[in-house]
Amino acid sequence: MTLCQSIFMELARTEAKFFGVAKLPLVEIPHHPSGGARPGEHRADAEGAVGLVNERLTLAARTSVQQRRVG
Repeated sequence: MTLCQSIFMELARTEAKFFGVAKLPLVEIPHHPSGGARPGEHRADAEGAVGLVNERLTLAARTSVQQRRVG
């Protein structure tokens, strides 16, 4: 899982494809640290990212367990 700022998402997808990991899970972070975000926006970005990472990792773990049980 890779955290990536919005401004670099297209590049991240292109690079992932180029390096053979097109399905690399990317979590988008809206604001660049030096991009003039208003007070509190970075905290909100981080909290949102933590939630997405948790959701995706938990989902991946559940899917993996289900696949092992079926197979």
